This record gives sequence, C-alpha cells and structure tokens, in this order.
Amino acid sequence: MTQERCRGCRDLVPQEMLKFRLAESVFIDTALKWGYEEVRTPTLEYLHLFTATGTLTPGMLGQVFSFLDWDGWSGERVVMRPDGTIPIARLYVDSMAGRDVARLFYVVNVFRFGNEPATGRERWQCGAELIGGNSALADVELVRMSLEALELLGLESRVKVSHSGVIQAVLAQLEPSTESRHKLFDEILDGNESIMARLAEAKPELMAGLKTLLDVTGTSSAYLSNLRSLFGYSAELEAAAANFASTLDMLDDIGLPYEIDLASGRGFEYYTGIIFHLSVDGKTVGGGGRYDNLVELMGGPAKPAAGYALYLDELTRLIDMGEYEMEEPDRFLVSFQPGDEARAFAVATDLRDADYTAEIKLGDPDVMDYDWVLNITDEGLLVLSDTETDEEFEFETVDELVEMLGGEASEE
Repeated sequence: MTQERCRGCRDLVPQEMLKFRLAESVFIDTALKWGYEEVRTPTLEYLHLFTATGTLTPGMLGQVFSFLDWDGWSGERVVMRPDGTIPIARLYVDSMAGRDVARLFYVVNVFRFGNEPATGRERWQCGAELIGGNSALADVELVRMSLEALELLGLESRVKVSHSGVIQAVLAQLEPSTESRHKLFDEILDGNESIMARLAEAKPELMAGLKTLLDVTGTSSAYLSNLRSLFGYSAELEAAAANFASTLDMLDDIGLPYEIDLASGRGFEYYTGIIFHLSVDGKTVGGGGRYDNLVELMGGPAKPAAGYALYLDELTRLIDMGEYEMEEPDRFLVSFQPGDEARAFAVATDLRDADYTAEIKLGDPDVMDYDWVLNITDEGLLVLSDTETDEEFEFETVDELVEMLGGEASEE
C-alpha cells in the first residue's frame, strides 16, 4: 500500500529541485547585487500579529493553519506563517528599527488552505522588502529588480499595475466603511449580482463608472484621466492618482512596459499604494506593492515600505532546463575490492577536494550515468575508465590522475 502525501503539498524530485535551486540562486544573486541583505523569520508566528493590526482580511485569516501554543504556557494561538511580508515588518520593528533604509530579502514557505482541491497549502516564495523608501524611485526599483530575476531565468513576463489608494478612493464613494471595501471590491470583481444590483440602484452613475473603469485597461498615465471623467476628483482620489502617475511616469522613463488594470488590485489587504502583478504565459508568477502603514501598525516607527514576492512553485513549472548549460563537475564512480573500503573513502575524498563529484560504488549502478569509473585494484593501482570511449588509464596516486585530467582540459 502506498502512502499518500498531505493534500495540497508537493514532493520535489531531483529534476524539480534543480529548477527550484536555479530559480532560488538567480533570485538571491539578483537581490545581493541590488544591495539587499538576507533574513529569515520563524515558521510559527502569534496569530495576533495578523489580527490585532488588521493586516489580513477575514477571508485571508480563514485560510490560516492555527493552533494553541500549550507548550509555551501562554495558551496563545499561533499560526504557520501565511504571508512573507508581515513577519518581515515584525522583524524590522524587533531588530532593525534604527535603520533609516533597510533592503531585505528572504526565501520562505508560507501556509494557507483553500476550498479548491488543487490549491497548494505549502507555497514557496522569494521575497524582497524595501523599508524606508517612499518614492516612485523605490517602487520602480522593486518592479525592475523582480523583472531582472525573471529575465535571467529566461522568462518573458508581463506587468499589470493597480493602486490601492486609487481603489480605496473610488470605493469610498460607494462604501464609507474602510473595512467593508475589501469585500465589496472582491464581490464586484466576482460579479455578485445582488451586490451590484443594490449599488446600481443606490448610486447608478458611480456604479456604471466603476464597471467601465474595471473593463478598461491602459498603457500610460493618461489612463488616469478616465478617473476624472468618470468620478470627478476628491482630495483623496487626487492624491492617490498623483502618486500613481509619478510611478507610471518613471516606468515610462526607463522604458519598462506595463498595463494598467485596476481589477488586478484584488486582495489589496494591507497595501496603500501601487500594486503590481507579474505573469508568464498567462500564469501569475509574482507580485507586490506598497504598504506604508504596516511597520507602524506593528508598533514601530512610521516607515514607508514596499516589497514583492516571486512564486517558486510556478517558476519551477515554467523553467526549461534545456535552455541552460549547467556547469557540472566530472562524475566519478569509485569501485574497489572487499577490504579496501578505507582506501575507497580516501580516494573519493581526494577527488572531491579536486572539485570532482565522487560516489563510492553501491549495488549495481549504470556506469553510463558517470563520466569516469575508477577501479582500485588488489595491487592498489588506480585504473580509470572513460565511460564514453572505453579508454583506460593507470595511476599510482590521485594526484597523477588529477594532473592528467587537468592537462586534457587545458588542451581543449
């Protein structure tokens, strides 16, 4: 009888791990070159981190894995990290609040469950957070950095942008309660007919304008003029639109293409400014945005902040390893006679010290999986066989063998 893995979780076999490590290493290398520092937060966090500050909507909180922390004597409810950004904000407040600007990155798994059977419960993501930068420059840095990592992975991506402040200002004319706007926006996007009929009856012009705006996309800051014609400008909408336009203008200045799509701002929870989503071949592979209130909500100083995450599970499905020339060291299979185990370990160690991959023979492996087979004879000689050409070479020491292989490599 086979044992099933937990629903919503994945095993990663060696070929999938190659893609995972490739995506992870490209992201880490990109983040380091942009001046970001790596951090890591615990898998477990107190539930109140996500509830007391109102950082997650009730719908999102309904998807977290939580349980009582009896062993800690506190009796408090803890959760398995459902989000990467909120724990980073806590870390900043706990350990780095004295920094004016903090550029941080991480690779973590997050845990949520949904009603759909195919929805992953454990999801891996690479994330970057820029705490302390409040400008279009900071927003564009994050968008450009995320795209650079995708480009290095050979993936051609599209960027959709929205703006939480603009959404909030528009919805404020339909719903005065800030807490209710998140749910209202999702209901409208889902086409909830009863909600839409009620709003259309109460405020027909505003509802018609919002439906028009959600159906229209744009590719420049001129799109924002539609807001004026459809809604008029309140002071809140004026400020949000100006902030949005400044980021769009800078994206235009550096020649970064994007599509404005207000509907892509679904699930804007703690975001306060720009929201962006990244897609490859129609699949969402990442996203992020600005969350200027989050650090202060955590009890820290008033600090603007923004960040993004790339979704490793989606990236591993899209990466084509055939596009990459992997520089792998020659692979040796070390064969030996019974009683020569100690010599076999010593020879394998010497090969690894010379930056080769060396495996001691166990069972009956396929020699064609290796570049070389090294047999230790009864006399202690090292007989090296090329698995491709069947040529054999004889040595007394590993140093002689390495010198010969180095010579061949230099001649090529």
